[in-house]
Amino acid sequence: MPSLSDLKMVGEGCSEYDPTEEETERSCHSCQHWSGGEGMCELDIFWEQFTSLDQT
Repeated sequence: MPSLSDLKMVGEGCSEYDPTEEETERSCHSCQHWSGGEGMCELDIFWEQFTSLDQT
């Protein structure tokens, strides 16, 4: 399970981000595609998005 900071970093850069509510912090956790709990992205792109982050 990714950390909360990982969810936020990926959510901020994800091209498929679709918020569950307006004016919410951009994070996977607040995305329509996140299945919640121990789940993952329903589009199965979390790890692809995570590994493409520029962490320099």
